[in-house]
Amino acid sequence: MSQGVRRPTWRRLMAHLHWFVGHPAVRVAITLVALGVFVHSVNLGAAVAQFGRLQGPWALLAFVITALAVLGSILEWGLLLRGAGGRVGWHYLGNWYMKGLFINQVVPAGVGSDAARAIQVGRRVGLAPVLASLVGSRMAGMLGMAFWGLAGAVVLNTGFRTNDVVGFAAFTALMLVTWGMALVAAPLLARMRGDDRTVKSWRTHQLTEHFASFLGSMGRYRGAPRALVLAILAASIGWGLNLLSLEAFSRALGHDVSWGVFALALPIALLVTFIPISANGVGIREGVLVFLLVLFHVPVVIATAMALFIDLQMLPFAAFGGVVHLGEVTVQRAQRSLVQAGRVGRGLRILYPVLRWVVAPEAISDLTRS
Repeated sequence: MSQGVRRPTWRRLMAHLHWFVGHPAVRVAITLVALGVFVHSVNLGAAVAQFGRLQGPWALLAFVITALAVLGSILEWGLLLRGAGGRVGWHYLGNWYMKGLFINQVVPAGVGSDAARAIQVGRRVGLAPVLASLVGSRMAGMLGMAFWGLAGAVVLNTGFRTNDVVGFAAFTALMLVTWGMALVAAPLLARMRGDDRTVKSWRTHQLTEHFASFLGSMGRYRGAPRALVLAILAASIGWGLNLLSLEAFSRALGHDVSWGVFALALPIALLVTFIPISANGVGIREGVLVFLLVLFHVPVVIATAMALFIDLQMLPFAAFGGVVHLGEVTVQRAQRSLVQAGRVGRGLRILYPVLRWVVAPEAISDLTRS
């Protein structure tokens, strides 16, 4: 009898806790507290002052390597999208990837970019292939991150070497198993659902249908092994470029921090972004990263400057995405004005070269239908 009373009470407590943690006001409050603790724990002024004493060539090299990593991410996403059965132009994908970076800077959530790309690109190729490509991109990135973390643990001679090797080896194995399960999940779900779906149940629910369609798109990678392997390779190279970019920027700050240190510290710091207690892990992520870098004998000021650089690293590319979005909005307004003036044909002949290079060709029909 007491167990029957405790169970609903426990469930109510868990439900209240879930609501409390997930409430936007609570996340904002935790984010502000985390930022306050971070600022109080480090010399933020000294870290910011380091940016005024950057060594130009190394800083430029860091930016160029980051740009190559961004191109690798676009390539990875495009390969996965095509492997899942969706085919659009690279220019179109590149524009939406850049606009996704802009959205991530505006919306305090790490999934803002994925949501926008899923909706917009999904209108062209279907929602299931886009979701498969986005989930696959996350998985490929995490697998590449695990590979480099394992390599860094093997290369670095640290006091934590054994634990690091075991941890990242387990992480790599987990990601490989996850990929294997994703590739075979569609037929397993189909077997669970059975052939007779005349009776209404979870087997015939609309959400189940969408999930089955998504798993079917993931399963298409079995028939496109080249696209899958190349995407994982692109993700691994992209993550390696990110690590080299961080090493180059550390040299721009006048302190050589090996890529292996970032290969070990950065994945752990990024994991906090998956904990739903703050806005995208802001404040907590920086604090964890500084703490881990200090363990590798990086001065606190340099570690803080590196944490700030990681936060600001994508701003130039996000700004480009914002410019692309502004260009599309301008074209939409100009198109409406031309339609109202009855000069749409001539106007399109004038605007087409601009659309061709500023806005992806696939987006022209979307804009002119507005």
